[in-house]
Amino acid sequence: MIKRDAVNKLSCAAVSRRLPMFEAGFLAGCAYARADVLVPVGREQWDIVEVKSTTKTKAEHVNDLALQRHVYEGVGLGIRRCFVMHLNSAYVRRGEIDPSELFTKTDVTADVDDVVGDVGSELKKMVRIIGQQRSPDADIGLQCSDPYDCPLQPMCWKAVPKHSVLTLAHVAKKKAFQWFHDGHARLQDLPRDTPVNAKQQIQLRAIRSRRAQVDRDALREFLDGLEYPLHFLDFETINPAIPVWNITSPYQQVPFQFSLHIVSSPGGKPAHHGFFGRGHRRPAARDPRAPQTPPRPARLDHRVQRQLRKERAAGLRRSLPSFRLMVGQGRVPRCRPLAAVPEFHYYHPDQCGSASLKAVLPALTGKGYADMKIADGATASQGFLRITFGEASAAEHRKVRAALEKYCALDTEGMVWIVKALDRLR
Repeated sequence: MIKRDAVNKLSCAAVSRRLPMFEAGFLAGCAYARADVLVPVGREQWDIVEVKSTTKTKAEHVNDLALQRHVYEGVGLGIRRCFVMHLNSAYVRRGEIDPSELFTKTDVTADVDDVVGDVGSELKKMVRIIGQQRSPDADIGLQCSDPYDCPLQPMCWKAVPKHSVLTLAHVAKKKAFQWFHDGHARLQDLPRDTPVNAKQQIQLRAIRSRRAQVDRDALREFLDGLEYPLHFLDFETINPAIPVWNITSPYQQVPFQFSLHIVSSPGGKPAHHGFFGRGHRRPAARDPRAPQTPPRPARLDHRVQRQLRKERAAGLRRSLPSFRLMVGQGRVPRCRPLAAVPEFHYYHPDQCGSASLKAVLPALTGKGYADMKIADGATASQGFLRITFGEASAAEHRKVRAALEKYCALDTEGMVWIVKALDRLR
C-alpha cells in the first residue's frame, strides 16, 4: 500500500498505471527523492535507474541510490534492483546517436545494500545540524572538494593565506592539510628540515626570499636547444559528453580552433596564423576538424602534432582518415608544451606553485588575461558550443568568435613573450 500525502499524490497516481516514471518525487519523513527513472517490474516491484554523465560508476552514485531507495521503500514501493546508467567511453558515433550503445547500465544493487541501512541515521544527523542556531565549526580538508567542490569554500577558506602550504607544487593534498592543521599554514612556516623535492625547494626559496628564482645555466641550455623557425601553437577544444560529430566518442577532445605564431630567426618579428572552425548554428554543425579547403602540408602538420597529444594516434587516424600518412611523419617529438620545458628554471612567487601559462605570463612579463572577455579554456569551449548549437544571434556569434580568436592568439603570443623574457635572463 502506497502512503499518500499532498507531495506524493501525483506520483502515487502514476504508480498505479505501472508505466516508467521519470523524476518521480516522493517524501518519506524528512527525506525527499526524485530518481531519474523508475521502471516497473512484474506486478508490484520497481527498478531504480540513476543516469549519470560519467563514464563509470562512482561511490557517490551508490549513495544517491541508497537515499532514493530509502525514500521509495519508505512510502511502500517495492524496489527490486538499483542501476547506474552512464556513458560508454568506447562508443563511437556513426550517423544518428544510438542510445543503446551510447549508455551502459551497471547493476549496483549489492553496493546499495551495503549502505542503505545507514541512511536513516545519517539523515537524523543532517536534520540535527540544520536545526542548529549557528553553523558547526569544521576544519577545511579533503572534503571541501571531494566528491564535489563545496559552495561554502570561499567563506570557509577566507583565512587561508595566499602562499599557503596548499599551494606547494606536486604535494599530496592529504599531507598539505596535515601541515596546515599542525600550525604550518604558510609555506614559510614549514620547518627547514621538511623533506621536499627539487621543484618544491625552488618554490620555498622564492617565498622566503620574496624574489624570483632563476637557474641561468638551465635556461641557457633550454634556449640554446631551440631550433628556428619556432612555432608557438595552441588549440582550443570541446569535449561534450554526448558526441556531436561523427567518429567521435563521449568526452573526446575535438579541436575547433588554433593559433600559431612563427618566429623565423632569433629576434625576428612573429608572424601569426589562425584557424576557426566554421560551424553552422544548427544541429548539423560542420565538424571543425574537416578543413574547408585542402590544407597546406605545413598547416596540417601543426594541427596533427598538437592533436596527437590529446588523443591516441589510432584515434586520430580514425578521426581524420584522409590524413593518415601525415601522422607518421616523425615531427611530433619536437612539439612540447612550453610551460613544462623550463621545469621551474624560472619561478616567481606569484606563480603560487603553478607552471601554467596563465601563472607564468603575468609573473614574468606583467601581461595577462585580466581584461579578456574569454580568459580560460572552459569558457572558450562553452562559448563555441553556444554559438554553434545554441540560439545565439548573428551579433552574438560575431562577438564570441572575436573573443575566442583574441584569447587563443594571446595564448601563443604569450609564449613568444615568455621566450623573449627568458632570453633576457640567461
